[in-house]
Amino acid sequence: MDSAWHIILIFAAFGGFLLAFYIRHKKQARETMICPLDSDCDAVIYSEYSKFFGIPLEILGLLYYGIVAVGYALFLAFPAFASPLAVFGVLTLTITAFLFSLYLTFIQAFALKQWCTWCLMSAGICAIIFATALSVSEFGFISLLDRYHDLIVIGHFLGVALGLGAATITDIFFFKFLKDFRISEWEAEVMRTLSQIIWFALALLVLTGLGLYLPEAEELNQSAKFLVKMVVVAVIIINGAFLNLLVAPKLVKISFGEKHRHATGELHHIRKIAFALGAISIVSWYSAFILGMLRTLPIEFSSLLLIYLFILGGAIIGSQFMERFFVKQANSS
Repeated sequence: MDSAWHIILIFAAFGGFLLAFYIRHKKQARETMICPLDSDCDAVIYSEYSKFFGIPLEILGLLYYGIVAVGYALFLAFPAFASPLAVFGVLTLTITAFLFSLYLTFIQAFALKQWCTWCLMSAGICAIIFATALSVSEFGFISLLDRYHDLIVIGHFLGVALGLGAATITDIFFFKFLKDFRISEWEAEVMRTLSQIIWFALALLVLTGLGLYLPEAEELNQSAKFLVKMVVVAVIIINGAFLNLLVAPKLVKISFGEKHRHATGELHHIRKIAFALGAISIVSWYSAFILGMLRTLPIEFSSLLLIYLFILGGAIIGSQFMERFFVKQANSS
């Protein structure tokens, strides 16, 4: 990589570090942040989404930008440090940060419905670092993926295992919590933690999936199993966004805290949607797991996709019967 590109990446990362430090300073001082977009930055930086696994996002930003700045500074000053493994590690971190910034931007747009100028600037810096680092890597991104194929496979299986386990537990808890027509504060916190595990697993699954796909794109594009698995992963992402960022928060707002008498039909529609999305989640995660475990599958794409959709439809119908059963059980008690 040309030294000029190293310098650009170092300055971009340093700018991101200063931005994260500014947000951290404002939060510690409990000062109101002025938002040039005439929105409410405080609603974003103090929201329930301002931490990931209990760690403030600006701390994660400081760590990421610091590692990138120091990493490329070392690559520039001491070329011997720019080994394939070191470059691969920094690139992996860069791609992860870029995907995470897309997730946070989605939350601002659809969950919080507020924009934070400083957060968008940070997302923009992540995008710049991502595009620059990938396009000018001296080893070639595809060759790095080939070199560390086994490591990527391990990460892929880890993502599937985490996602499958968290999705199973989440659905069990979700159905259990909704049996009494409410989600309490403690239950909401449990759901948020499990949701973060699922998003982490999904990011790992997507990231490693791309790493496995790109070197063998031509061959995998002819694989029905792979193509259906990509459809399943897309369903998991879209379904997860609706369930964890749109539906679950509404349930919490409606029935937060102590038990209370519900108006007729207050939770009817939102509960039915929640049960359906929960069924889609569990079926899709297990479908991804099974498809990933099978080496070959002598079934055409259309047939395999129809099987998945048939199972999905059956699960959705079953979830509605389950929701109705809970309603009858609650009414009779």
